[in-house]
Amino acid sequence: MKSKLLGHLLANSVIFMGMLISTHAYSALTILAETREGLIYIDQSSLEKTTSTQKVAITQDFHEMQALGTHEYLSSRSWYEVDCAGQQLRQTRIEIFPQNMAMGGIVQEDSKIQAWTTSEQGKLQSLVWTALCSKP
Repeated sequence: MKSKLLGHLLANSVIFMGMLISTHAYSALTILAETREGLIYIDQSSLEKTTSTQKVAITQDFHEMQALGTHEYLSSRSWYEVDCAGQQLRQTRIEIFPQNMAMGGIVQEDSKIQAWTTSEQGKLQSLVWTALCSKP
């Protein structure tokens, strides 16, 4: 009887610790926007500031399966470098995942640094620039 109780207690402790760890991993994500296609999050823990730019990771979760070549995915994570003074930004990396919240292992990635664009050149770019550069 004692061994069963101890076993259940140990199993519940392991489950609880897993929940704490996974909650901590998502706690830095803040919703930037909800669109018809899905949710867009900014990862506050990824924010890196230099004298002239800021870098941040953005996760986009889709409501419906997306396709890129032969890969299907529900989530993407992009890294952006943002120049607030110059009012420009660029994507420096993108990863796609088969499950929401960037889960299930990377199915495709691209580390090609994109050209600088203005924040007006797309909704996502505007959201990222505003999140990092607008003054409260």
